[in-house]
Amino acid sequence: MYSWLLLLIAYLPFQVALNLWPGFDLASGRVFILLLFFIWLTKATWEAELPISKCGKPSPPHLVNLRTICLLFFLFISGLSILAAENYWWGLRKFLFFLSVFPLYFLVSGLIDNWQKFKKAVWVLAAGAGLMALIGLIQFLAQFVFGLEKVYGFWALSIVPVFSGFNFGALILAYPSWLVNISGQTIMRGFSLFSDPHIFSLYLGLILPLAITLYLISVNYKKLLFAVCCLLFAGLALSFVRGAYLALIAAFLVLAWLLWKELNSKKIAILLLLSLLIFFIPGTPISARFYSTFNLTEGSNVGRLEMWQSAGQLSREHLWLGLGLGNYSLSIDPDFEYRNPATAHNFYLDLFSEIGIFALIIWLILIFGTIWQLYPAPFEDKENFARSAILELHKHSHLNVALISSLVYFSVHSIFETAIYSPVILAILMIILGLCSKRLSILESA
Repeated sequence: MYSWLLLLIAYLPFQVALNLWPGFDLASGRVFILLLFFIWLTKATWEAELPISKCGKPSPPHLVNLRTICLLFFLFISGLSILAAENYWWGLRKFLFFLSVFPLYFLVSGLIDNWQKFKKAVWVLAAGAGLMALIGLIQFLAQFVFGLEKVYGFWALSIVPVFSGFNFGALILAYPSWLVNISGQTIMRGFSLFSDPHIFSLYLGLILPLAITLYLISVNYKKLLFAVCCLLFAGLALSFVRGAYLALIAAFLVLAWLLWKELNSKKIAILLLLSLLIFFIPGTPISARFYSTFNLTEGSNVGRLEMWQSAGQLSREHLWLGLGLGNYSLSIDPDFEYRNPATAHNFYLDLFSEIGIFALIIWLILIFGTIWQLYPAPFEDKENFARSAILELHKHSHLNVALISSLVYFSVHSIFETAIYSPVILAILMIILGLCSKRLSILESA
């Protein structure tokens, strides 16, 4: 079962869309998540492995923790909010989406039961992200060889329908975010096989801290892992997503601080801080894009602030259950169809306005409570380990700071985007939360 989980993790960023019938696209990864989950659940129930372990002793409470409780409460409140929805069907579709991806958290928590399996899962995540970043780099550079129009047309006609579906692909092309104007020049951003640069950058940013710490703790394949880290950093930079830049700065500051203060990895900490200079050195397209973040008269910034004000007002008017899951866009335009581009461009405001204040509180407890639990775990329990286990604990500690940094990245990027409805992003987040649970349970049982 564990091998199938690794295959699923490897497949997620490359999953194709199933066009089951006209007007309906389905990410194939959702199907495979449910299939593997039910097989695992059936097998575990049949072999009585859920309540007790094979040796007859109570198994560690892998599935009874902060993350499990928060996710289940979040699902409950999401379903409850549909009662307040103007369009029940839209809310139900979003709820079914959650139900089809959340089980990945339980798969990771249930199938990864030791350090080696944990490390292999991180390897698979890093390898997939490296390949996706390489494709994004090729896609970005191709416009300077074949011309922007040819590359744009090829991606729109040949790539988008396969990986995003015909219907969602049509929405992407109707509201494109592939192009960016920098210093008067229009160029195509890097986004690889994803639907847009924002999802691409969020995906890379979630995995980059894991890839960096994997490089630090690995003995073999150091050059390959360093190349993967460089690819992920370059891919994120060439997405020209300003929210990603701010999120990466926050994540790298946290990662560098933890590496310096807690793990004495000062050289890597300094290197991480120096890498951030790419956003600040003037005269480059990347820094020009970054500095435009603070231009409050720039069109997209003005529009985003107006969206935030509108979403904030709606949240106050629908405090307890929100507008109903999946129904925010109807408050913007009642004539919108289900697939539409209307969001608050702020995950927290989207959550608040659609599902209510309790969902927002639970989500904040989920993320920041997990960070709170992860932070002291590798640094305060060293006296409980024998000398022979110190080196292994040190490796565990590096993965802890990586998980913390990934959650910081997601939290900051979510201020500017709502990516939780992306099948890939939500799936990767469930994997990371599952790894957080396993990291804590492995340390507790050591």
